[in-house]
Amino acid sequence: MSLLNRIARKSYRTFIGGLYFQGTRQCPMCNWTGFQFEPANQGEFFRFDATCPRCKSQERHRLAYLLLAKRLPARLGKVLHFAPEPCMSKWLSSRTDDYHTADLFLPTVMHKEDICNMTFADDTFDLVWCSHILEHVADDLKAMREIRRVLKPNGLAVIQVPVWGAKTTDEPLSTPEERISKYFQEDHVRRYGADIEHRLRAADLTVETLRTGDLDLQIVLRHGLSDPCGKDIFLATKTTKGSA
Repeated sequence: MSLLNRIARKSYRTFIGGLYFQGTRQCPMCNWTGFQFEPANQGEFFRFDATCPRCKSQERHRLAYLLLAKRLPARLGKVLHFAPEPCMSKWLSSRTDDYHTADLFLPTVMHKEDICNMTFADDTFDLVWCSHILEHVADDLKAMREIRRVLKPNGLAVIQVPVWGAKTTDEPLSTPEERISKYFQEDHVRRYGADIEHRLRAADLTVETLRTGDLDLQIVLRHGLSDPCGKDIFLATKTTKGSA
């Protein structure tokens, strides 16, 4: 990050900090209130009203909390949380006595797991939480099938990915510069569109999509849910015989 960029960000935070007393934003996860959330990056994109200064939740975390806090069971059963974000980890672990974290690279998780080849037995988890992971995975269909495999028959997978437009683009790109240009982040291997629903169904998952638009506009504004690629939550269950 350039010196000019750092100075601009620091000046912006200082300015916004002086306006926090107005309390126009609220984080539903930690109850922080202030004038505006802190800025954040989404690859090459700089988002001004994004990160809670207290719990570090971003738009997708707050959206999931608002749409699912009352919808999910009071006690979640056995939970698998991939690449756990601290703000979500705190919330999910508070709602279960059997909480598991997993990742292939993070050193702090409970299980070192490849999401495309998990070591867990079939029908293990009541809830699998997979947020902003599949866009990093070369074989996302295999990962989706693994999520299905480890779900209990009545289990639920919560899946979030950045969604841009209608159609997924996943041509192989060889350099970070190409991936930034087309997929908006150097470690993304595809740019998802709304047709991710079809990809999930191809993995024998039944999909229900929740959206920012399901919430009142006042709630969207109050809780800072303006991420252009973070407006969808996909709830996936095992497709059973005779399901659509």
